[in-house]
Amino acid sequence: MRATFILLLLLCPVRGQDPDAKPLQAALAKGKETFKLIELKNDGTRTDLDVDLGSDPVTYKGEDYDGFRFICPQDISGRDFVWYFNAPATRTGWYIMPVEQEPTPAFKDWLNADKAYQSFDKAGEQDRFRAFQTLEGDYFKPGAEYVMWFRTPETSGSEMMRGAAAFAKTKASWDHSALEEALSLSAAPLEQQVAALHSRGGKILLDEKFFDRSYAKGRIDSCFASIRATKKMRGGYFVSMQTTVPTSTTSPSLEEIIRKYGPPDFIRTSAEQGQVRKHAGGDKGEEKDEPQITRYHYDYFSFEVKSGVENPKVLRVGTHGSDFSPLRAPEKGNTFANVEIENLTVFHRDGKEVGRAYYFLEGAKSPLFITRPPEGDYRLGNLSLVSNGNGKWTWLTLFPDGTPARRMILEADRFQGP
Repeated sequence: MRATFILLLLLCPVRGQDPDAKPLQAALAKGKETFKLIELKNDGTRTDLDVDLGSDPVTYKGEDYDGFRFICPQDISGRDFVWYFNAPATRTGWYIMPVEQEPTPAFKDWLNADKAYQSFDKAGEQDRFRAFQTLEGDYFKPGAEYVMWFRTPETSGSEMMRGAAAFAKTKASWDHSALEEALSLSAAPLEQQVAALHSRGGKILLDEKFFDRSYAKGRIDSCFASIRATKKMRGGYFVSMQTTVPTSTTSPSLEEIIRKYGPPDFIRTSAEQGQVRKHAGGDKGEEKDEPQITRYHYDYFSFEVKSGVENPKVLRVGTHGSDFSPLRAPEKGNTFANVEIENLTVFHRDGKEVGRAYYFLEGAKSPLFITRPPEGDYRLGNLSLVSNGNGKWTWLTLFPDGTPARRMILEADRFQGP
């Protein structure tokens, strides 16, 4: 299982400053020669990073620290520090720290990398963490030395961290596209992009038996654009992007696709989407002009066919910023899964979908059940959702040993309280 990186904000404003920051700084300064010295350029162009982590770490309080160091260029006015890295997921944190100056707060967040990039990302790599970060230029003192450290609680041996860094001209917003441009990153081949997404839909598009290369590229590019445009806002609302879907140039057989790549993660008709919109207070929207379309979802891609015909042909391939693969039914057990942006919850029993609901488990919203699941205990991780019939449910959060940590009751399919 891929480990999760935790961004450690070790340094807080004056009163709340971590008392361990200064001792850690002293330990890293003393052992700084074990950190590879990287030269960051004064002209804003990138420096490639190829750093051996773990070969000669600094040990502090039983944990290993390693990484690289650099001296801030003399002229960084109007520039920000930007970087991309691909690091082993064995590291449990990373941060930046001056060697001599008073430690102050630095990174506040990061952007997960979605695409794979030439020179830095290798096909088939497992257990890696890839991210972008930025830091305002006024954090740095020209001529001062800084350590970028990675931490691991256990000695893990030599592992490579690859990436690129630069002091780039400040921009109003550092999104994926702006960072790619500032660091002159080139996307890896389409096959590697699809592998980074763990996408069956992308593999289908790249199968020359079904689609031509140019159509596949356009759809995969659209997929990344959709992912990047999909954002969760305060209050639980989402902002996403819809684009015109070009017609398939090859019109492959959906049945042949399913025979080769297996059943889709989710199937939905445009009539159902119209029903959901009507329930939410709208009309059928974009579906009103083509009510006989069925979409077969494979993760981030939807393969559109005309409903109710024998051996349907794929008319178009849509893209969206949500991954539908969690909706694929496990072979065994009673489970439930959801796609939050779609307000969608699906129930499974031993490999088959047995229930489907919209706006369920969403506070005061009135749910819409397309199919009501049979009574039973449905699981998702440490969550238990027990259907007691007649709109009555018990929602449980479980401790690792299976005992309830929290219980909530639903009446008429809505939360009533503990």
